[in-house]
Amino acid sequence: GRIAAGCGIGPVPGFPHICELQKMYAYQEARGTGIAAELLRVALDFAKEHYEQCYLETFHNMTAANKFYLKHGFVPMDKPLSATEHFACDAWYIKTL
Repeated sequence: GRIAAGCGIGPVPGFPHICELQKMYAYQEARGTGIAAELLRVALDFAKEHYEQCYLETFHNMTAANKFYLKHGFVPMDKPLSATEHFACDAWYIKTL
């Protein structure tokens, strides 16, 4: 009866064929249940209808999140896309849809 996880897909200004996975969160008690993987699948299925690649930014110290993104086919990047607004993030990933 309550929301356990959430995320969004949004455009990346200047990159019309790339979307951004935004605000991927899951409550601690929901982690490890598969709900985040299912949510990511739904989000990427939607993204695939409109974009060719999906980009995301996070922090290196979020170890579980980084492992999750790698497990689901995101590839690390050396630097961010220039058009994003997340100047504090220090880990960047992209995935072909």
